[in-house]
Amino acid sequence: MTIAERVKQKRTDLKLTQAELAKRVGISQQSLQKIEDGRTQNPRKLLNLAKALHCDAEWLLLGTASEVRENISNYSNDNSPSQSLETNLRPIITIPQAAQWPNITELDKGKFDWLETPNSTSKSAFWLNVVGDCMMSPSGISVPEGYLILVEPSLTAKSGDLIIAKITDSKEVTFKKLVIDTGRTYLTPLNPNYRPIEVPNDLTIIGIVTQARILF
Repeated sequence: MTIAERVKQKRTDLKLTQAELAKRVGISQQSLQKIEDGRTQNPRKLLNLAKALHCDAEWLLLGTASEVRENISNYSNDNSPSQSLETNLRPIITIPQAAQWPNITELDKGKFDWLETPNSTSKSAFWLNVVGDCMMSPSGISVPEGYLILVEPSLTAKSGDLIIAKITDSKEVTFKKLVIDTGRTYLTPLNPNYRPIEVPNDLTIIGIVTQARILF
């Protein structure tokens, strides 16, 4: 079954016309028509479309519904520090805040939403919302837009880790796979439609991604 068939099937199940669904998603009926007839394979407003159809974005695009098809925790460092039960809630922060991490003061519960984490998570860890489709892959590990990722600054990154990094001399924060090959450092998207970016070896790594999940 293709994405075109899945969209049409869900829309029919919900008894929605193309015009009604398009309005809920925030696109034109013509754009929805292109999705349903197979001309658009990777909708820009995939997350909105999935929400409007009451289904998982990854299932809609790829036909799978697992949180991450391979266990993303395999990319974490086994030396993660052990913490008490008091540390099992960590804040959901924004990308600009991630750029300043850990220089964010007064983490009070009135300013942040908090989400449960494994008991081994350090006090410096945080959750971040995935924006864009560069880490969504048709095979292997995939972290679609709209997922929350748990970022652990206390771990040391190695080649193959999924990381949050800040490019030198830039305020830009990015979520990519770290690849170190023959002395060169690359930030590599999981989506094959995007190209790896070669970066300086002194790249500022904010933290390693140890978990990904979606909230319904």
